[in-house]
Amino acid sequence: MLNLRRYQCGTSLVELMISMAIGLASLTAMASLVGHGIGLNSQLLAKSRLDEEINAIAALLVSDIKRAGYDANMIRLVSDPSLPVSPFADSLLVSNYPSEVANSCVTFAYDRNQNGQLDTQNTNEHFGFRLKDKAIEMRIDGLACNAGGWHDLTDPNVVKVSKLQFSVQGHARHGINASRVKLLLEAELKHNGSISKRLTTSFMVKNHDPL
Repeated sequence: MLNLRRYQCGTSLVELMISMAIGLASLTAMASLVGHGIGLNSQLLAKSRLDEEINAIAALLVSDIKRAGYDANMIRLVSDPSLPVSPFADSLLVSNYPSEVANSCVTFAYDRNQNGQLDTQNTNEHFGFRLKDKAIEMRIDGLACNAGGWHDLTDPNVVKVSKLQFSVQGHARHGINASRVKLLLEAELKHNGSISKRLTTSFMVKNHDPL
């Protein structure tokens, strides 16, 4: 009988090593790409969080400061000059906490419960915001800018507010006096100072007449 020789086909050791090297290089490149993507996504999420918090804080400040000087009896006060001046008039003031930069605190009052009186009991109608120790604080119980006891609006362990400044200028249009407030806000993440945000805005306070 004729014996048939059977040959076994396969890869040599050199070919196997080359294939493994190529596979390892591909895995390394893929891992690097995935790691870069995760890092980039983490930065985007952190920036988004900072943007969202600062925008929300700025919106709250603007919304509340716009109410400065509001008095539910304003129509009566305008129609009858013999009535006493509104207790909420000229209440919009800018100062600072002693250890902070100038113009980093704003205080004001408005008729929150619409009774025509400046209340200091139960519902205190003195309001304000300030910068203190890298945090934005909200005024409590009519406390002065240089007093303790204000309430934190931002968490300094998460977001460091590096700058908060207010400026108030008189504005007259069509014979009506009002105030224009400019707000500057700068903040960064505490654990990643490279992620920061700067916000500037200006708005009218129609119930406040500084002229």
